[in-house]
Amino acid sequence: MRLLSDQLQLSGTGTLQHQLYQALQQQMRSGNWPSGALLPSSRQLAVDLSLSRNTVNQALQQLVAEGYLIAQQGRGYQVAALPEHYFQSAVAAKNAGSALQVQNYTLPQKTGVANGLLQPGVSALTEFPYAIWQRLLQRHCQRPNLSGFADVLGYLPLRQALVSYLHQSRQVVCDESSILITAGAQQALFIAAKLVAKAGQQVLMESPGYPRLKHALQLCELDVQYIDASTNNGLDCNALPTPTKAKALFLTPGHQYPLGGIMPLPQRLQLLEWAKQQHCWIIEDDYDSEFQYQHRPIASLQGLAGGEGVLFAGSFSKTLFPALRLGYLVAPKAVIAHAAAILQALHGDVPLLTQAVLTDFISEGHFNRHLRKMRRYYQQRKQYAVALLSSGLPKCQVHARDAGLHLVLEFPRRLDDQALAMQLTTLGLKVQPLQRYLFNNEQRSGLILGIANHSAAQFDAALRQVIVFCQQRLLEVT
Repeated sequence: MRLLSDQLQLSGTGTLQHQLYQALQQQMRSGNWPSGALLPSSRQLAVDLSLSRNTVNQALQQLVAEGYLIAQQGRGYQVAALPEHYFQSAVAAKNAGSALQVQNYTLPQKTGVANGLLQPGVSALTEFPYAIWQRLLQRHCQRPNLSGFADVLGYLPLRQALVSYLHQSRQVVCDESSILITAGAQQALFIAAKLVAKAGQQVLMESPGYPRLKHALQLCELDVQYIDASTNNGLDCNALPTPTKAKALFLTPGHQYPLGGIMPLPQRLQLLEWAKQQHCWIIEDDYDSEFQYQHRPIASLQGLAGGEGVLFAGSFSKTLFPALRLGYLVAPKAVIAHAAAILQALHGDVPLLTQAVLTDFISEGHFNRHLRKMRRYYQQRKQYAVALLSSGLPKCQVHARDAGLHLVLEFPRRLDDQALAMQLTTLGLKVQPLQRYLFNNEQRSGLILGIANHSAAQFDAALRQVIVFCQQRLLEVT
């Protein structure tokens, strides 16, 4: 049986070769052309469709390569035998696919606009020294050795630069062989979770706390228990369970996220003693300790512990700019190779070019100069915001005043802060509801406000919009 070409219609989209390929494939996939039937000759197809024979032959050869056609010497092209279930309608195919199941980790999806005013976790992007960064990028962008594979722990000069910086700024005990460069601090926390516990084992974290850490622990299928971290000093050491089955405690002692408590030395020593007695790892998330406005950053738990029993995670994405996606994990030498193996399985190498640029940015002093400038800038922003919010909403509490890139505006009574945040989104404000950070059914509500990434006029206008909205909602529930 030789087929006719009168059923073939070209779509008019794409190259002529691709249009013919699609038209022929559609006839076979729909079952209109039965297996064993012979196609019109390439010459006939070319004449009927006003195509060149070269175009026709290329389309036919592609269909042979994919198994739709069989080329027969002296006879032309024959439709291949395909399974009967292959000839099903698009609706049936969709219904069949819907029966397949995936694992649901109950993780939220990122929605809405990517960026907005008062967005937490974003630095002042307009204040970054892009000209310096571009010059350093040009210096390295044509180095062939930065286009290949990386050292398993990351770019050695960057790790060496980090050793000096972490010794000086955070009293971290490390050398270049105990630092793993990661694609952001979030990845460092995930690797730490995989290092310290297996699926089903228990770990502890703060509440209020960092939602993305909770999601990472969920993805590791760990049994997550929450410890109160709402005191002025952050995590309440007296609330730590004794004894405990927990394999690790995740916390932010340098600047509790999001409420801003800073853990003093006596509590730090108490925490380290508890961890030692309970044989429990500590994962120290040092997400923004560079931005302390009342004093120098507090010495790290990792340094106080002599580098043992503590995994220390840090980030450049918050200090410089989010799209950089560079972080690090400091771990004892006995486990750093295991951390690197997890990174290789999860991600492979972290790109070398940005690591090389960041190395020079640190070693040539640009990083420290930028931090000094931004501390003053952010401190002024915080002071202005605290004064404005305290004046406009005197019954609300303002937390996290003395460090970091955000403030917490806590309401005097329970409000639907999630609905309020959604309303503010329509005005271009990407504030976050406090409810998103509460994991122990705490009866609190409020908003998390970023203080960095806006002009002075935008910042003032956005804060005043928040004040007006909150005043209205508080009046409604009075």
